[in-house]
Amino acid sequence: MDESLTTVAGSYNRLGRVFILGCLAGSLWLGWLLFKGFLSAIATAAILDVVFYPLFVRLARRFGGRRMPAAGVTVLVVVLCVIIPTLLLGALFTQQALELYTTLAAKAKDGNSFGGVLSLRDWDAVESLVNKNAPWIDVRALNLKELFLALLQKVSTRAVGIGTSFLTNVLSSVATFGMVLFCLFFFLLDGGRFGRWLAGLLPLSHMHQGKLRDLFLAHIKAAVMGTGSVALGQGILGGVSFALVGFPGVLWGTVMVFMSIVPVVGTALVWGPAALVLLLQGRTGAAIFIVVWGAFVVGGADNVIRIVLSRQAGETHPLLIFFSILGGLQLAGLLGVVFGPLILALIQTFLDIYREEFAPETAAPAPHESS
Repeated sequence: MDESLTTVAGSYNRLGRVFILGCLAGSLWLGWLLFKGFLSAIATAAILDVVFYPLFVRLARRFGGRRMPAAGVTVLVVVLCVIIPTLLLGALFTQQALELYTTLAAKAKDGNSFGGVLSLRDWDAVESLVNKNAPWIDVRALNLKELFLALLQKVSTRAVGIGTSFLTNVLSSVATFGMVLFCLFFFLLDGGRFGRWLAGLLPLSHMHQGKLRDLFLAHIKAAVMGTGSVALGQGILGGVSFALVGFPGVLWGTVMVFMSIVPVVGTALVWGPAALVLLLQGRTGAAIFIVVWGAFVVGGADNVIRIVLSRQAGETHPLLIFFSILGGLQLAGLLGVVFGPLILALIQTFLDIYREEFAPETAAPAPHESS
């Protein structure tokens, strides 16, 4: 070894370290090019590993400590409980969205058939009410019927786009699902060993390494078991109520799953307009049912499910969570629901570490703490 690159102790001097860091950066970049096409599958497998690892541990005990058959059974459970239901939901969602879009598109060409599409009644009364309370609005020029139909067409078109894209991605990603299951199998077997190796590379104290490990585990569980379970519960409850009043339950229930992440209003963005449609149809009882069910049952499911699940992660301001989820969705698609809040929590954790190490005399409260 060239002595000019080493110190007396045998470790590299500044030039040698710069060379090593440059090679490391270059190899990491090449590794990114090599693995970037599989990162989504790897990340999904890692999330499933965290969620289903307790089941794997229990199965391993049942199999007398044999980890391989326990991992195989855990993967089979994931297929039955996650993959197959996702495929079926995507297919039903797209089917109902296409049916709604086809119906509205066909009836839009026939103005006389508008009443047959939604069975709306008393448009004259609606127009009279608008004339009485807002005389400056020309309701005849405005044409409330056509505006309402155009709004529904736009919503249904968007739903078709989302559903078709979702189903296309699912159907074209059978190999990806196989890769997820393959990665999950080996994560269950060797994930703990890999995690310890990765932690050993971090130039942090054991306390801070443990803090980061607990952070990742807690926020992944919170995102999947907390946010995901709340959204799924609200979507199911909302879809049931829509099906009972004759609306496409799977379609609007799925929309509610995504709307549940919106603070304050959430699923009301779906069941509120639905109640208005029912009122215009003259179905007052059904409209009241949708409002009561949406406000108390669907809305109350949030608090009930969160209490039952006893969230592990620390409290964070809802506005920060909202923007972290939206940003995560833009960055990583559906995985952003997990990665967005996780990145936010990572920032908060490193800010706490920075404060402990570099500014211990400051005692400013964290963003999630109340003043």
